Amino acid sequence: MSMPDMRRRALLFVLSMGAAVVAAEGAKPRRRVDRARTGLPLESMFPKAFGAWRVDPVAESLVRPADEASKLYGIYDQVLERVYTAGEGQQVMLSVAYGSEQSNALQVHRPEVCYASSGFRVSDVQGTTLVLGTMSLAATRLLAAMPGRTEPITYWTVLGDEVVSDAGSFRWRRFAKGLGGDIPDGMLVRLSSITRDTEAAYAMHRRFAAELKQAMQPDHVGRVFGA
Repeated sequence: MSMPDMRRRALLFVLSMGAAVVAAEGAKPRRRVDRARTGLPLESMFPKAFGAWRVDPVAESLVRPADEASKLYGIYDQVLERVYTAGEGQQVMLSVAYGSEQSNALQVHRPEVCYASSGFRVSDVQGTTLVLGTMSLAATRLLAAMPGRTEPITYWTVLGDEVVSDAGSFRWRRFAKGLGGDIPDGMLVRLSSITRDTEAAYAMHRRFAAELKQAMQPDHVGRVFGA
């Protein structure tokens, strides 16, 4: 190989490596989707009373095991946890976790993972669709159980303004947004009840979500249920 050819190949190699570095650097997320969301008013976004549902402040300790609660507060920017009750003994525990930067170091902590790490036996994890009026919401259902506590759970995750149906979709959309230089925020909304009647609980969760959506301010609906 002649000296000019070697020089050309070396130059092409250097240029290609430089282009790869530039591309990788450009793919790093550099900005939040919306910095104003860091101060999302979760307390006021979720009404304390709507329809027949009312917050029961005495029962808030039922929402989550104490050890898991401490972990969650260390991961997210905001955590809202409430217990709502209605007539005839109906009860729904609401947990909302919000993180302003859903980067590699801060990912939505899914119930099937955090409940298992708290000693629950997790089973029947399956995707579902909640029909909320004219909206179809992709969600996940699962059953968490330990001696003395059986807890059917329904939850969904919102990345930016998009509902993501599973962990794979979450990672892909976060990666796609990162290519554009954005660090999307994320919210996980979890509904659960302590009961052995799982089907009745899941039906109640759907009704609760539908009534909650209807009661929320229009500009908050997209943040909680997806645009």
